Amino acid sequence: MTLDDKSTTVTDADIFEFGEVVDKACKGLMDKQIKYSIRRIQEMEDTLSELERELDAFLGDFK
Repeated sequence: MTLDDKSTTVTDADIFEFGEVVDKACKGLMDKQIKYSIRRIQEMEDTLSELERELDAFLGDFK
């Protein structure tokens, strides 16, 4: 089967089911979302640790 006049042919290996393409795209997006979520949680933990240190220092002034 020829796609155009440049003799580019499509083999069975080049044809994917729509569901396969969607599944692969969704998996890739989910992986990116998971990595982003983990990074954000780490950033929030760092912020919380800094706030705890500031609170300890603040409360230490009243002892």
